[in-house]
Amino acid sequence: MEEKEKRCYLASFEGERRAERNPVNYQRRDDAHHIYQGDEYYEWWYIDCSFDNGYHMVLTYHYMNGFLKPIIPTTQLMVYRPDGKQTLRMAAWKPEEIQAGADWCDVKMGDSWMCDKGNGVYDLSMIINGVGAQLTMKSIVPGWKLGAGFNYKNEETGAVAGWVVPVPHAEVEGELYLKGETLQVKGTAYHDHNWGNRRFYRIFSSWYWGRIHSSQYTVDYAWVFPRDPEAPIFAPLLIAKGGEIVLSTNIMNTALNDIVRDPTIQQDYARNLVVSTDNLGVKMNLTIDTTRLVETMQLPQAAEWNQYYFRFLADYRMDIEIDGTKETIGGEMLHEYMVL
Repeated sequence: MEEKEKRCYLASFEGERRAERNPVNYQRRDDAHHIYQGDEYYEWWYIDCSFDNGYHMVLTYHYMNGFLKPIIPTTQLMVYRPDGKQTLRMAAWKPEEIQAGADWCDVKMGDSWMCDKGNGVYDLSMIINGVGAQLTMKSIVPGWKLGAGFNYKNEETGAVAGWVVPVPHAEVEGELYLKGETLQVKGTAYHDHNWGNRRFYRIFSSWYWGRIHSSQYTVDYAWVFPRDPEAPIFAPLLIAKGGEIVLSTNIMNTALNDIVRDPTIQQDYARNLVVSTDNLGVKMNLTIDTTRLVETMQLPQAAEWNQYYFRFLADYRMDIEIDGTKETIGGEMLHEYMVL
């Protein structure tokens, strides 16, 4: 692989590995509609919530769902109950039934919507066949953009894949609807935004992603494998303490251990991950031990091969040192594995 193509996978920092302390480059319009033409354009707004009552919820506004063939607009939600049961709902929409603003997040898809109200506050609603939620998120950590906000950008071909995290960590509250039952909920939430003009699997082959919401720290990481094995791994990492982003970098390592095979779909995955970095006075060693596989699915046939998705709950231990001050924390976290 030529050097200029390798740099496309490091487009966040103009083809380089870099780290920043206390970045302030995220802008509200980064979470707005990114308008691209072509048959492979995709874009989605993703939210996941961990509620104090033990429920977890994931909502996705797939403005154009790049995981389907053909690519169409869909909304989907998943509710994970404390007893391990899960509920999945999905709805498809016509192009004339969707709209999104170009200045900030203001998405409407059928009767579902999500809106950035300003000052780190988001309101959203999604109800599909009697299941869903109406929620308000209030950011604890400001929006994060790794450098220029691209996980791939090729100036010659025009291919682009973008990713920002407008809400790394928020307080969330509202109502959860479960077939005639309404639960008042509160907890923590995360929101990111993806877009691009090439099918994701043409550029990347798989990824691990996870996030930590503790009383003191927020961590978001991804370990994204390129389709071309000679290309560099895309490795974004955010570390925040309180309401301050301490470190933003693509210089980190993830060790994948305890590889096991899912008996249902015969796909291997790592049960143990160790994420580490040492940059600009910030050292972190994060050990993740999976405790429960909460979801396994084969994705709809969008490629010539099978694609899979895994979602896990895990226990973590994080040893962190910031400018010489050391701490160790632990708890429960959510992480995932996508096989493209």
